Amino acid sequence: MTRRGLLALAVALPGAARAEAPGVSPPPDAALPLDLALRDAAGRPILLGEALGGLPTIFAFADYDCAALCGTALGLAASALPRSGLVPGRDFRLVVLGLDPADGPAKAAAMRRAWLGEGTPLADSARFLVGAAPALARAEAALGYRALRQGERYLHPLVLFALRADGSLAATLPALGATPEDMRDALRSAAREDAPGLFARVQLVCEGLAPGRETVLRSVLAASGAATVAVLAGGLVLLRRWERRA
Repeated sequence: MTRRGLLALAVALPGAARAEAPGVSPPPDAALPLDLALRDAAGRPILLGEALGGLPTIFAFADYDCAALCGTALGLAASALPRSGLVPGRDFRLVVLGLDPADGPAKAAAMRRAWLGEGTPLADSARFLVGAAPALARAEAALGYRALRQGERYLHPLVLFALRADGSLAATLPALGATPEDMRDALRSAAREDAPGLFARVQLVCEGLAPGRETVLRSVLAASGAATVAVLAGGLVLLRRWERRA
């Protein structure tokens, strides 16, 4: 994977001090703990290690109440992953963890249905999870992920993490700019335990918005190729369709 085609999207954060700004700064040897106790979209207790299923994994944090950007990012991932040439459930897993400890399994299930559909290999193998506040704080700290709660919404980085089967971090990708080739390379890196990490410098922030409220993005497009522009355009089309339905 190269830096070409990666998207840097900066969103203004009114009222947020620089020290409180969302961001991603993975510590050395970053790894999600496999014994992290969570629940799946059916409400069943599950450890993170069970969710990964011994496979390289694309992992993301999401606000299950945010259909605008979080949903669009998941929709783009759901479109790109099957075109990576890798088989969901055999070569990799998609795992999503909700940011809000108040969200229950029903919201996780609704987000999965809305953006992954049902009855496909990706939808059937994906794990959408929820957790209590201590578990979420532990997961965020493990990956150096900083989200900021403002009222009932979250400001948080839009980033995909490629994890090895043991939970260790192999790569980071921008959630709105990763191509199928980027995801394939990241997952292949995650499949090789001795492979060096592929870490993109990602600055993507989602500002959760109430339904019907206009979304304002101030973006900086850096070193982006035609493939990235096409992916971003598709995401914005999905976003505008959601806004018209709201």
